[in-house]
Amino acid sequence: MSNNSRAPVSNYREGLAVMWLSLAVNIALAGVKMLVGVWARSQALVADGLHSLADLVGDIAALLGLKIADKPGDENHPYGHHKFASLSSLFVAVMLLGFCALLIWNSVHKLSEHAMEVPGLAALWVALVALVAKEIFYRYAAQQARRLKLRVLAVSALDHRADALASLLAVGAIGGARLGGPSWAFLDKMAGLVLGGYLASFGVKILWQSCADLLDTAPGPEMINDLREHILAVPGAVAYHQFRTRRVGDLYEVDLHLQVAPQLTVEAGHEIASQVKKAILEKHPEVFEVLVHLEPASAQHLKGAGVHDSKITE
Repeated sequence: MSNNSRAPVSNYREGLAVMWLSLAVNIALAGVKMLVGVWARSQALVADGLHSLADLVGDIAALLGLKIADKPGDENHPYGHHKFASLSSLFVAVMLLGFCALLIWNSVHKLSEHAMEVPGLAALWVALVALVAKEIFYRYAAQQARRLKLRVLAVSALDHRADALASLLAVGAIGGARLGGPSWAFLDKMAGLVLGGYLASFGVKILWQSCADLLDTAPGPEMINDLREHILAVPGAVAYHQFRTRRVGDLYEVDLHLQVAPQLTVEAGHEIASQVKKAILEKHPEVFEVLVHLEPASAQHLKGAGVHDSKITE
C-alpha cells in the first residue's frame, strides 16, 4: 500500500493577493456609487453601490476562506483545511441571494411611490466609470483564476462581471430616465428589480457548485479520464478498480486499488504504486493526495468492472 502524501500544491497565497486588490476596488466603488447615487437621486446607482458593498463582504469571506485553506492539517483537521475555500464560496452565494431578495423588495417599494425624480448627470458618469473599471478587473481576475486554478477566485471574477453588467444596467436606466424626463424616471427604479433577478441566477449557480464540492461530488468525466490515463502507463501496473476522486476546496484527492503481478515482492509492488502516484501528481498539480491500495492481479482479485491491460487474460 502507498499512502504517503505530499504537501498540497496550491496557489492560495497568490490568490490572496488578487483578493486583496479586489477588496480595495470594491471599497472604492461601493463608496463612490452610494454617495453619488444618494446625492444625484439615482435608485439605480444606489442599487449598484449596494451590490458592490455585497461584493465587499464576499471578498472578505473569500479572503478568510483562502487564508484558512492554506493551513496544513492539524489534530482536528487531519485531512487539511482545503474545504474552507468551498465553504467561503457557499457563504458568498447565500449572502448574494439575501442581497437580491432585499434589492427586489426595495425596488418594488420604490416603484409604488408616486413621485418620480430624474437622476442627476453625475450618476451617469459614475456608472460609466464603474462599468469600465469592473469589466477590466473581471478580465484580470478571470485570467488569474484560470492560471491559479482557484474556484473561489473564479467566483469573485463572476461577481465582478455581474457588477459590470449591473453598472451597464444602471447606465441604461439613468440615461433613459434623463432622456425621457419624469415620465421615464421609473426606469431608474426598475433597474434594481431587474438587477436583483439577474444576480439571483448567479447566486444559485455558485450555491449549487459549492454544495456539490462540500458533498464530495466527483469532477466531470473529462477530468476523471485525464487522471486515469496515467495508471496503466506505468510499467508493472496490471489493472485497477475502485478509482475515485473528489474535489476538496480547489484541489483534488484520488484513491484507487492497483493490481500488480502476484509473484512480485511487497517492495517491488510498493515501488510500482509509488510510480503511479508520482505520475498523477506530476501531471496534475491540482491533485494534492493520491492513496493507492495494492492488490495481486490474480484471478480472484481481478474485477470485472475494473480496468486492466489488454494483454491480461483471466
